Amino acid sequence: MLPLKQGIIYGPVNSRRLGRSLGINLLPGCGKVCSFDCIYCQYGRTRVKTLDPDPEGFPTLDEVIAAVETALKSGPDFDNFTFSGNGEPTLHPRWPEVVEAVRQLRDRYRPGARLSLLSNSSTVVRPEIRATLARLEAPIMKLEAGDEATFAAIDRPADGVSLDATVAGLAQVPGLSIQSLMVTGAVTNSEGPAFENWLEVLARLKPARVQVYSTDRPVPEAGVERVSPERLQQIAARAAEQTGLEVRAYWSSPR
Repeated sequence: MLPLKQGIIYGPVNSRRLGRSLGINLLPGCGKVCSFDCIYCQYGRTRVKTLDPDPEGFPTLDEVIAAVETALKSGPDFDNFTFSGNGEPTLHPRWPEVVEAVRQLRDRYRPGARLSLLSNSSTVVRPEIRATLARLEAPIMKLEAGDEATFAAIDRPADGVSLDATVAGLAQVPGLSIQSLMVTGAVTNSEGPAFENWLEVLARLKPARVQVYSTDRPVPEAGVERVSPERLQQIAARAAEQTGLEVRAYWSSPR
């Protein structure tokens, strides 16, 4: 597993999907804070799954502003500010204010950069979260299942998170991009009924774009297997043909 990030800013990193990206970690460094316990998570197991975490340990709004401004003044080249990090970024207790503050800094120092988010979509049912997503140029939201059983098996969400409510929330996000990590083995969303159900939900949602990829790192669960680049390309082609959407497959070169 990867170690948790200990600071607010990381990178810039060269991202398969976002180009050169400056990461913003809004989560504590002492433990993963997430509403999911995904079977493939590169940070390992989520010990406490919740939609309402204890605010203790999160970086303050002032700390985020200072870290982002320092990074902007240091001069690295990048295409995106990307909210990501040790769990689910939108669980930060002052998420709307953080986004607005970073947006103002972007407009002042680096107006050509986009604001992006990598989210598991669990908080999209909340109106204040959806309103903030509309302030981002690239809200990239996770959807890896088209039925509750596959959703439960792969993402293992916190109590109170349902696929139907999540999809209903996603349908209200402007400029939506969907990210879908495909797995096979003991649990699969890359073939069979689970794959067909996923295609049906995509067709209903009609996002601006869909990104399919697989895990490239060790995973916390036995029996979870990586989907090959060849299969990812087949998935993207089938999804594009069936839904009429822009669907792209991403994978890393062999190490």
